[in-house]
Amino acid sequence: MFNYKTRAAAAAALAATAALAFAGAADAGVAKPNVGNAGDVQLITTDGTSSLVHTVRHLDGSWQQFGRLGGYTGVTALTSTLVNGEENAFFQYAGPKGPQLAHFVRHVDGTWELNGSVPSTPAGATVDGLAATTVNGQIDLVERTGDDVHLSTLGTNGIWSPWSSVPTDGHSVRSVAVAPSDGVLHVVELSADGKSVGDFDQNSDGTWYGALWVNAAPDPGFTATEVAAAYTGQGLQVATVEVNGYYSTVYHSMRHTDFSWDNFSDVQAVVGYAGNAQHVSITHSEGDLQVAYSTPNGALFHTIRHWDGSWQPVGDVEGLAGNVNAGQLTMAGYYY
Repeated sequence: MFNYKTRAAAAAALAATAALAFAGAADAGVAKPNVGNAGDVQLITTDGTSSLVHTVRHLDGSWQQFGRLGGYTGVTALTSTLVNGEENAFFQYAGPKGPQLAHFVRHVDGTWELNGSVPSTPAGATVDGLAATTVNGQIDLVERTGDDVHLSTLGTNGIWSPWSSVPTDGHSVRSVAVAPSDGVLHVVELSADGKSVGDFDQNSDGTWYGALWVNAAPDPGFTATEVAAAYTGQGLQVATVEVNGYYSTVYHSMRHTDFSWDNFSDVQAVVGYAGNAQHVSITHSEGDLQVAYSTPNGALFHTIRHWDGSWQPVGDVEGLAGNVNAGQLTMAGYYY
């Protein structure tokens, strides 16, 4: 693994080379006004403290310019999923009577509906984390409050199920992520100490099995602060933000279909170091894994892990989609 001084010294050359490769791919096509193509990936991030912004990365590598989504302050727990080509985004914001959940829907024609339904929560209740995905055409929304993890499903009748408990195997939980595979819901949990990741799976009949815990911080001195998940044909893909006393970076692992885990490894050591990571999001697209991360100073970067395990050099999203002060973020791609 690169040490901090080596990494910092190489950063400029790596980022410059990667930016050229990234920009060349992105310039290959004209950005489309709407999202309806299976290779498209939608990305939402906070822009400073009072709004959300949205963009689309098309299969040809082009990016739409960021579009703004209102004035919502105190945004936390941002997550999203695609259902029949429509993006469903969920988050918590500072409402007039305390924390409030929101559900935005972006239709295939590019228009937004800003008053989607949400599961009922006690008035003024604070959610510490949200994670959404789509299983069998229905939205599964997982929330974390303290060490408790719960699930609600939006049925085909448009009604949310009551919150039900998700197992934690007795662990205190710091962050949660979700992903689907063949009718199975994967709930990935990061332990409160930032050292372990566990995968709990729910079958279509509602039964749970797991947990398959793995060391999330293989390098001494590193602690994981958040976790993201997606599923590709190779298996369950997991990304974390890992922090030590000098810098923070994105790590990646995969749980194979035989239930074995790869060791977590440093993504930025492979794709090019382009700044400390603060938030990360991943999603599936056309068999590849799309990865985006933001930095403490509001920069936003993107890379791809291809189906064969190779990585695309890191690229600057803002150079192609417009300048924002990026913070927490979410990506949504198509599952078949």
